[in-house]
Amino acid sequence: MGMTLNRRKAAQLAILTGILVIVTLFYYLGEFVNVLGISGFSWDYSLTVHDLHRLLFMIPIIYAGYVFRIKGAVIVTIICFLIFLPRALLISPYPDPLLRVIIYSAVAGAIGVLTAVTRNTSERHRILEESVKEERDMFYRILENMPDGVLIINSDHRIQFLNKATRDDFGDGIDHFCYEYLHHFDSPCTDICKLDEVIKGSTLRWEYAFSDGRTYEIVASPFNDFKVKDGCLALLRNITKRKQLELELIELNELKTDLLSNVSHELKSPLTSIKGIISSLLQKDIQWDEDTQQMLLEGISEETDRLSSLVTNLLNMSKLEAGVWQPEREARHIDDILNDAIEQQQWIYKNYVYNLNIYSDLPEIVVDGNQIMQVLNNLLENAAAYSDAGSQIDICAEKVDSEIQVSVSDSGIGIPDEDINKIFDKFYRGNQSRTRPGGVGLGLSICKSIITAHGGKIWATAKKGKGTTFYFTLPVIPVEG
Repeated sequence: MGMTLNRRKAAQLAILTGILVIVTLFYYLGEFVNVLGISGFSWDYSLTVHDLHRLLFMIPIIYAGYVFRIKGAVIVTIICFLIFLPRALLISPYPDPLLRVIIYSAVAGAIGVLTAVTRNTSERHRILEESVKEERDMFYRILENMPDGVLIINSDHRIQFLNKATRDDFGDGIDHFCYEYLHHFDSPCTDICKLDEVIKGSTLRWEYAFSDGRTYEIVASPFNDFKVKDGCLALLRNITKRKQLELELIELNELKTDLLSNVSHELKSPLTSIKGIISSLLQKDIQWDEDTQQMLLEGISEETDRLSSLVTNLLNMSKLEAGVWQPEREARHIDDILNDAIEQQQWIYKNYVYNLNIYSDLPEIVVDGNQIMQVLNNLLENAAAYSDAGSQIDICAEKVDSEIQVSVSDSGIGIPDEDINKIFDKFYRGNQSRTRPGGVGLGLSICKSIITAHGGKIWATAKKGKGTTFYFTLPVIPVEG
């Protein structure tokens, strides 16, 4: 590039030199004619037009000012003055020829310098405009590639710029009104828009939830450039997920508060009962008969079972949440698991009738027997808790397609329709009354996690006041070997 620049300078210098030579020859044309003895030119004619000849020297002076700037204009003016001197001092018949040459040279030099200054000013403006344009283009490229949405809006609400993120979220809308583009309104949204405040010089931040459920955090600042006067630059950050997480955290905090409250209450109640019974048994001044002692001991056993169930549910849920309670599968017959579960429940809840129906010879399934026992225990405990003492609890097992389907039915108070889809949620406890003290709302959630881990499904049907039936399925997996 340096060699190209040097060549261009050399060419410009050659052109300037050529122009000077030509106008000098023309300036001294009369003298050259006389020296060479060419007829047809008179001496008087040559002398009368030499002021006009000097006007031709404006060409190299202006050229030098334009190309070589102020220094070039001054140097060429001095050269022209030196060219004028011989004729002014030796040849010109007019009075004060030297003064005429000085005045002309000064005027011509001033014009050359003015040309250079004009060129310099124009060049600076051009460079400044290019620099500003480059900076503006870089600024817009940065805005274009930002992950957050960016809008530039005029004071008349017309959109002048949209970046890719905004177009992806809302579509293209250059030259549209912002209230039409963003909100589909027919007029400016004065209750929402803060454009007037921003134009006055304020930087504002607010949140807005659109009708489709998306929530954006908006930061707007005053903005001006070549195209936008008294405008606004708005940054739109999609915080929908963050808002959802905040709501989930609020919900989790509420659940945690409920859990702590419920657990505290559920732990305190049996502990209070156990403490009271033991205190009664330890009173030395009271002699309890054998039946009363048996009743008190049974009360301790029941409250201890209740504590054990509560702690077991809490531990199981924590293991499920941590992903460390995975099924340890083995080949089992579902009827063996059902018989074991019923036997255990009959020992705990003696005042209920358990009716087991197995419709046909069922194939072996590959399951974690302890976990399926946990499911059955929870379902049977619920059936007893929401049924009157002495009522019947039906347990059925049958093969449906490629699955074993088990159902547990009671004739208790049932479940309201509005609650049927919530009963498997963690910490959910229905409002219907129980015949026995309740837990903290983890039993059915644990059941769902276990059955899902085995590849099955669990659901419930109920009629208020007529009982509830819980169903779960387990896929029949061929036993290897």
